Amino acid sequence: MNAYRWPALLACILTSAPGHAQQIGVREQVSVDVPAGLFGSGSPTPELKQQARKLAIDKAWRRYQAQNFSQARAQQAIAHEAALRGKVETELCSFSFYDERFEKETRKFSLEVRGSCDQRRVDAVFQQLSAASGATDAGGGVPAAAPRQRMPSVSFVFLARRAASATDQRENASTVSTNGSESVADQQQSSRGTSSSVGSEQVSVTQRARTSTTQFDTQYQYEVEATDDAMTAVASVLQTNRFRVSRYPDLVTTCSGPGLGELSRRYAEMRVSTAWSPAETKGMFDAVRQCEVPLFAFGLMEVLKAQQSGIGATTVTVSLNVRVNDLSSKVPSECASISSQFQAVGRDRLEATKAALKHAADQGTRELVDIMRQNCLN
Repeated sequence: MNAYRWPALLACILTSAPGHAQQIGVREQVSVDVPAGLFGSGSPTPELKQQARKLAIDKAWRRYQAQNFSQARAQQAIAHEAALRGKVETELCSFSFYDERFEKETRKFSLEVRGSCDQRRVDAVFQQLSAASGATDAGGGVPAAAPRQRMPSVSFVFLARRAASATDQRENASTVSTNGSESVADQQQSSRGTSSSVGSEQVSVTQRARTSTTQFDTQYQYEVEATDDAMTAVASVLQTNRFRVSRYPDLVTTCSGPGLGELSRRYAEMRVSTAWSPAETKGMFDAVRQCEVPLFAFGLMEVLKAQQSGIGATTVTVSLNVRVNDLSSKVPSECASISSQFQAVGRDRLEATKAALKHAADQGTRELVDIMRQNCLN
């Protein structure tokens, strides 16, 4: 490949990667039957073409939902199906039609639709629908604007780590035996009444060798990864969805609790990422309660692997686990949680890791917000 073209191509890859784009592409194909006698000039009528295009948009919108909606958001979409469908073409997505063709032999009219949906607009519409739930105007069931409500408060912290080295431990255990021959006379030399003819016979004795191998789990040494960009992505999604946000590292400057540095080091030292002691968990909960914040989101991100995906391009995979606890009562209750994996591309491992962490935080929080609306705000 021409060396001068590669930077431009890589820039295109990066800007179209999930971590960088707010426009989500979708495409679909449809084919409709053309009734006999409905066309006279050898082509379908404009009405039939419009019907096919509408069918294509509906099909593309369903595919977009299937590929991008969490289970919680999918349930909201069903509840507000009519209101959402009325906004798809006017506010949420744009569509173009290609390869329109009519086959006379089969009387089929086919076309392809390519769409681009604005993820931020979709988020905003769902926030409006949630806020206006149950309220409708007199113009056909479209949810009306609800009175402005006090924003729910949430504190959050996201930690990240990556494996810096690995030790593969194995233990081998085996028993060794030999094959050979020995005389019956020798075996029975302590027996006095043995016949001399028997003593001259030879008997072959074979023993099997058995070997066993035990392999232990690989031992990893972890290093802390910075989460500044990831934390900003989390805050942005929460603020867009009308949450009052308190970053945990800022909160503990007022309400005493384990700081970000202490938590990050502890996470890096853990062999099992869920092995937080009750004292550590209580320290975080007490700090959030002391500052009178009812919801606390605790996220753990782990960089799983980095692999070359082209010349000068690296793909990094990040695992994300987040749980949200309602601390408004004496006993904390977990009201939302997610566990998923995300990928992003960069020019090298460092750039790809930074993009993957940010992408995981952004997309994971979007999914989390849908669950929080259902379970944490009632």
